[in-house]
Amino acid sequence: MRLPWLFLPMGVLLLAFLSLTGCQSLLYYGHAAGGQLRLLQTREPVNEVLDRLHDQRQKDEGADLLYRRLVFTQELLEFSDKALAMPADGRYRSYVELDRPYVVWNLFAAPELSLEPRRWCYPVVGCAPYRGFFSVARAERDARRLQAERYEVYLGGVAAYSTLGWFDDSLLSTFIRWPEPRLAQLIFHELAHGVVWVRDDVAFNESFATFVGRQGSIAWFQDRGRDAALASYHQDLLDWQRLQALLGIAREALTSVYESGLPDARKAVGKAQILGAVRACYAAQREVLGGGRHDALMASLNNALLVSLATYQDLVPAFASLFAENGGRWRDFFAAVRQLARLTPEERLARLGASGDEQIAERGDDHGADEVQCEALTSHGFDRETTGAVDDHVGSGGHRQHEGA
Repeated sequence: MRLPWLFLPMGVLLLAFLSLTGCQSLLYYGHAAGGQLRLLQTREPVNEVLDRLHDQRQKDEGADLLYRRLVFTQELLEFSDKALAMPADGRYRSYVELDRPYVVWNLFAAPELSLEPRRWCYPVVGCAPYRGFFSVARAERDARRLQAERYEVYLGGVAAYSTLGWFDDSLLSTFIRWPEPRLAQLIFHELAHGVVWVRDDVAFNESFATFVGRQGSIAWFQDRGRDAALASYHQDLLDWQRLQALLGIAREALTSVYESGLPDARKAVGKAQILGAVRACYAAQREVLGGGRHDALMASLNNALLVSLATYQDLVPAFASLFAENGGRWRDFFAAVRQLARLTPEERLARLGASGDEQIAERGDDHGADEVQCEALTSHGFDRETTGAVDDHVGSGGHRQHEGA
C-alpha cells in the first residue's frame, strides 16, 4: 500500500502504563513499553555503523546503499536545523536493524454505516483514531475482536513513529533504504512532531507534519539543484493528490448515505454501490492515479481505510495556505502553528477551514480535483442526490456488507 506518511506517536505511551488499571490496559501498555525498550536496547550510534560499513561497502551493494542512506539522513538533519528552523535535538543519530518490515502496525476501526472512527485514549498524547502494536499477531487479534463487534477495520504497517521528544528516536531498517525523496519526507515529517503536538487533535498534528514533510523535501531538492528528482517527486505527489480527490468524493457520497433517514438495509446497498463506483473510477484512471501503486489500497477500501486517510490529509491545504501567509518563512510559520495550537478545537478548526478554502480556491489543482472524473458516481447521482439515488436503486432483499482488514 502507498501510505508513506502514516507515522504514529506510540513510544511515549510506555511512560504511563503503570498508572492504569484493568487487565487489557496493563497488557497493552506493557506491550508498548516492551517494544520501545527493545528499540532502545538495540540501537547503535550512526557514526559507529558508518565506520563498520566503510570497508564492506566496496564489496557489498547492500552495505553501500545503507552507508549512503545513513550519510544522507545526517545531511537532512543539518539542513533541517539550518534551513527549516527545525533542530533534531539528538534524534536520528542512532540506528536499529529490525527483523520485520514494519516497526509497528496501526489499527483503525469504524462502524459499518459511519465514518466516525473508533477512538482510543492514552495518557499524555490524548485520544486518537487508531491503536498501534509492535506485533502484527497482536494487532490482528484485536482486529478480529473489533470485526466480531461489527466494526470495519483497516490494519496498516508503519515504518516509523515519533516519541515526541521523550526519547531520541532512531533511524530504522524499516525505512532507511527508501528512495531519497520519500526518506527526506519521512524525516522532516517526524521532526515536525517535535515542533508542535496538540493533545486530542490527531488530524491537526498529522496534517501539519504531512505538510512539513512535503514542503521540507521540496526545499531540500531545490537547495541541491536536483531538478530531475524534484520533478519526479512532484509527479508522485500529484498522483497521490488525485487519488485523495477521488476518495474525497467517496467520503462525501458515503456521508450523505449514512446521515440520511433511510433504513440501514438501504444504506448498506447505497454504500456498496458507491464503493463499487469508486473502484470503477479508479480502474478507468489507474495510469494517472499512481499507475497501479495503489491497487492494494483500493482493494482494501472500506470505512476504516477512509478514516485513516482523512486523519493525515484533510487539513494539509490549510497548512499550505498558512505557510504562504507567512511568506514561506519557516520560523514565522511554526510560530503561527503554535498560536493555532493554543486555540480551542472549534476555533482552530474554523481558522484552518478558512485557510484551506482559500488555498483550494486560489490553486484548484492542489488536489488534482480538476483531473479526476468519476462517471460511475455521476451517472448514479451520488455527487448530487445520493440518498435519493440509493432509494431509487434499492429493491427488496437489500443486504449488508461487512469488510475486514
